[in-house]
Amino acid sequence: MIQIKPSDDHSEKLLTNMPAWLGNNDDYQPVNDNENFLSKTILSVITKLTALRENSTAHTDVFFTASFKIFLTILLILFISLSHQLLFLSIVLSGFLIYLCSLTGCTILRILKPAAFAALFSLLIILPAALFERSSFFLLPFKVFLTTGAVTALALSTPFYSITKALGGLHIPGLFIMILDLTVKYIVLLGHTAQELLTALHLRSVGKNRQKYQSLGNILGMTFIKSQEYASATHDAMLCRCFTGEY
Repeated sequence: MIQIKPSDDHSEKLLTNMPAWLGNNDDYQPVNDNENFLSKTILSVITKLTALRENSTAHTDVFFTASFKIFLTILLILFISLSHQLLFLSIVLSGFLIYLCSLTGCTILRILKPAAFAALFSLLIILPAALFERSSFFLLPFKVFLTTGAVTALALSTPFYSITKALGGLHIPGLFIMILDLTVKYIVLLGHTAQELLTALHLRSVGKNRQKYQSLGNILGMTFIKSQEYASATHDAMLCRCFTGEY
């Protein structure tokens, strides 16, 4: 087999016609960027999705049904709201603390954090009442703490599907249950979409990104567009299945 070697004149012509930038070494060094913003955003989304996923497999009480727990929580919130006596609120607080002692440390923290934040927020709002020497101004933060803790404990101890089923047993309108159920399901779905978009942005980020908030705005815009597509698909699915409003 005959090998044809290119002549030196042909090689020299190729070198002379070659652009100058092809002969330079590629020594591009991307600038290091602090990616804590994207990492914290992704971690926050994953944490919220994990909390919703854990709620779907929450521990259920053997002796109390979901309907009984919802009815008891609503009744307790009503009594707390109407009460003006510190003794009754102290009794409820004692029972609430006894209930917390039977839970794990992680669950106690997940119950106390939103309750304490809501109580602190209401305390800041009602704090000017202390200027008028109202001795009972602290009752509102106390009530907010107890009601928020009761609702959070109900949400963490009862799976969401059991709550919607119990609401149907309590003769709550089906339209309200449908809106609540679809809202929670699509929050999880849109959360997964936002997580995938954030991960894709994180993997494609090279060098220093000086427009992080603009990139986050683009991700929120894409998530909004996906929500419109999901809503349209849900509407078409309801039409195809001859949905009449009963849920």
